[in-house]
Amino acid sequence: MVCQKCNAAIPAGEEVKHRGQTLCEDCYVEALEPPRSCDVAAVYSAKSARKAAGQEGTDGLTDLQKDLYNYVQAEGPVTHDQIMQKLSISRLQLEKNFAVLRHCELLRAFRENGQVFITIWTEGGPGEMQLTDR
Repeated sequence: MVCQKCNAAIPAGEEVKHRGQTLCEDCYVEALEPPRSCDVAAVYSAKSARKAAGQEGTDGLTDLQKDLYNYVQAEGPVTHDQIMQKLSISRLQLEKNFAVLRHCELLRAFRENGQVFITIWTEGGPGEMQLTDR
C-alpha cells in the first residue's frame, strides 16, 4: 500500500484512513497536528531546555537545522522556496525544522510586500508570523 500524501510505502496493517485518504503514520500525525511555529508554550519549553543543557546558538540542533540556520544567516532574508531549493527539502521538512528554530528563537518569519521571508531572530523586528500564513 502507498500513502496518498507522500507516496511512501506503508507496511500492511499500518495504513490509516483520514478524510477519505489512506495515509502513513507520519502524514496522519501531520494532518492531525501540523507544525506550529508560533507557540508560546513550545518557545518557553525550548528555551528552558536549551538553557538547562547549556546550549547556545546552533548547539543541539540537527544537521538539517544547522544547515537551514547557516543558510539564512549567510543569505537572509530568504523565501521558503529559496530554502527548499537550496537544501533540497520539502515544504513539510521546512515547516517542521523552521518551527524548531523559531521555538529556539533562532529564526523568524515576516511578510513584506505580500511575500513571506525567513530571517535571523532579532528582537523588535518586523511583525512575526507563522511560516504558513499567506
